[in-house]
Amino acid sequence: MPKPISLACVSVMWGLLPLPDEYLEDWLESAAADYDGVSTFDRDLLRLLAKHDLEARLQVADLQLISVDYLLTRDFDLLAEVCTAMQRLGGKYLVTIGGLDQRGVDMGKIADLVNQIGEATLPYGIRTVYHNHTGQVGENLEETSAFLKRTDPDKVAGFLDLGHATKDFAGHPVEERAMLFLNEHWPRIEFLEFKDWSDEYDLCTEVGAGRCNWDAVFALIKEKNYQGWIAVEQNGPMGGRGRRESAAASARFIRKGLDL
Repeated sequence: MPKPISLACVSVMWGLLPLPDEYLEDWLESAAADYDGVSTFDRDLLRLLAKHDLEARLQVADLQLISVDYLLTRDFDLLAEVCTAMQRLGGKYLVTIGGLDQRGVDMGKIADLVNQIGEATLPYGIRTVYHNHTGQVGENLEETSAFLKRTDPDKVAGFLDLGHATKDFAGHPVEERAMLFLNEHWPRIEFLEFKDWSDEYDLCTEVGAGRCNWDAVFALIKEKNYQGWIAVEQNGPMGGRGRRESAAASARFIRKGLDL
C-alpha cells in the first residue's frame, strides 16, 4: 500500500554537479536506509543509466526515481530522452530550473517555455514544475508567485523549494517567507522540496537546523492532508558531518515532524 507521504533523497548532497561516480553507491545506500526514493539531475540520470545501470541498482535498493531537475533548454529532443528515461524508472516530476532562466530574461518567455515543456511531459505521465531559485526570474516571493500565475495549471503544477524561499524571499520576516507562498498557492501545490537555510551553513543546512518555520510547514501539511512525495535536498553536508549523517538527520527530523 502506498505511503501517504514519501521522502526522496536528492543526489546533489553527494557533491556538486555532476554526481561523482565514486559517490553513487553511498548515495543509493543512504537513500535505501532513510528514504523511500531518489531524485537527481537530467544529465546525471542519462549518464547513470548508460554507464552504471541505474535501473537495476534502484531495483536492488527498492528505490523509485521520483523527480529530475531539468536545466531549461529549447532542446525538445533532449526533453524526450529525459522523459523516456524517467518513465522507465517511474519518475513523476520534471523540475525545470536554471539553464535559459536567468535574471534579466523576459519572464513571459520563460513561462511560455515551461508551459510548452509541461504540455510535452504529460504523455509520459510526468508533471512539470518550476523551481524557485537564486538568480532566476522566479527568485523572490513576488516573482515566484507572478511566474506561477503565468503558467497553465493543466500543464504546470505548483512547487516550492522551501530553503530557497527562506533565503531568497527577502522583504518578509524570514520565518514567514515559505509559508506566504504555500498559503497563497496551496491549491496548485503537487510537489515540494524540503531544504533549509541558515546564515552559517547557507543551503547546506540540515532540515530543521535552519531558519525555515518547520512547525508551521508541518501543521499546514497535516491540515491540508498533503499526500505524495517530498524531495529532500542540501547543497552539501552541514559543517563537518558526513553526507550520510546529514541526509539521515534531515530525514529523521521530517519523519518526526510529520509523524511518518
